[in-house]
Amino acid sequence: MRKLLLGLVIAGVVGGAGFVVLRHKAPIRVTAAPTKLYVALGDSVAAGLGLSPYSDASACDRTDQGYPKLIAQAHNYKLMSLACSGATLDAGIDGAQTVNDLAIKSQLDQLYALPKPTQISITIGANDMGWTDIITRCYTTACGSEADTAGVNARLAVVATNMQTVLQMISAHYGVSAPRVVVTGYYQLLPSTLASCPEMTGLDAGELTWERAQEDKLNAVIQSSVAGHSFARYAAVDFSGHELCTADPWVQNISAPAPFHPTAAGQREYERSIK
Repeated sequence: MRKLLLGLVIAGVVGGAGFVVLRHKAPIRVTAAPTKLYVALGDSVAAGLGLSPYSDASACDRTDQGYPKLIAQAHNYKLMSLACSGATLDAGIDGAQTVNDLAIKSQLDQLYALPKPTQISITIGANDMGWTDIITRCYTTACGSEADTAGVNARLAVVATNMQTVLQMISAHYGVSAPRVVVTGYYQLLPSTLASCPEMTGLDAGELTWERAQEDKLNAVIQSSVAGHSFARYAAVDFSGHELCTADPWVQNISAPAPFHPTAAGQREYERSIK
């Protein structure tokens, strides 16, 4: 019988009859619909400012290359990004924010209107510190005086207080079942030594050192604020070797859509730091 079947197959091929070759089909992978909610809070860094495409029609400049989207894709989370450009702790996170003449509810109010998430991320503090003013002063006039340092220290004291308040409010809202919260630091914008590129024009070595020191202080304040909360952890973000004026910067240059904000590669570093 086996020889007969073999003969029929050969006859079919020789005689020109059609036949079907059975191929092994790879199993179809079906990704389950996301059931775990991930909520991103924060400022323009968390929004992904300057990177296309924009993810919604809001005035907050949220984009699909921002780290919240990357984290959601990596973990199959349902994403709700509430991050908004220009946000501060008291005008954006805890209080309402006005963006392009639009009034936006505080990110905490928006968060509390959602089902309890599995994870929350927060990137905030640079605007509270007045980082844009610091950069502008360093580039256009001079920076690093005792008065400049005293001003930064005063603002950082407010950041510490407000960060503690926000974390305490999240803890109080959810109680003992608070979701996992990851609070990120910020990257070093400038390299440790002067380099030749447009982004360094107008800075001297002393200003460069002072500016980097202020970023270190901001990160230290954020990390210290998180330390006393068991449901939260601090995520350091390391752009070492990828600052402005390096061979492979993870920071948008001065002619980019959003100067000094992370590139797509920088956003991927945030994702690695958080997850």
